Amino acid sequence: MSTLDRRSRAEIGRAANRKGKDAEQAVARYLREHGWPDAQRTVRTGWKTGEHHSRDRGDIDGTPGICWQVKTSVEDFSDTRVLRVLTATAEQAVASGADLGIVVQRRNGAADPGRWWTWTTAGDLLALSEAARNPDVLAVPEPQLNVPVRTMLADLIPLLHAARNTTARPTEEGFRP
Repeated sequence: MSTLDRRSRAEIGRAANRKGKDAEQAVARYLREHGWPDAQRTVRTGWKTGEHHSRDRGDIDGTPGICWQVKTSVEDFSDTRVLRVLTATAEQAVASGADLGIVVQRRNGAADPGRWWTWTTAGDLLALSEAARNPDVLAVPEPQLNVPVRTMLADLIPLLHAARNTTARPTEEGFRP
């Protein structure tokens, strides 16, 4: 009997929860070290009972205008899963009043969160790029760029800083200059 066979479902669930919590804390620490001194793991979650509900508002607090969702999947995201997670993150961004939703996917073998994958839509990445490059340039009207884009967290951080130091404002389509 292998070690895996001897572990109960509860033990496996606790291990997965611990892995998720550790990843969220690592991302919050990384963000604190890279310009968001108030970044911290969010301990609340969404819930629904009867007619009452509270929507999930993301995994990291203290990064104004940005909603973060941290995933620790051991497998690469399938196309369907990426779209489902991006949709959930967009809903969390709305619930938290954020302009932008970003998914961070832990990479196996990469201890540094800066080397973990981030996912966002091409439209949001375009808006960030436009705002970082020149906040006075008008965004492409209705770009319809809902395709997922994967980058490393370390590569996305400078773009986020450049974009937030502008007069960029949120719109119904997302973060726009």
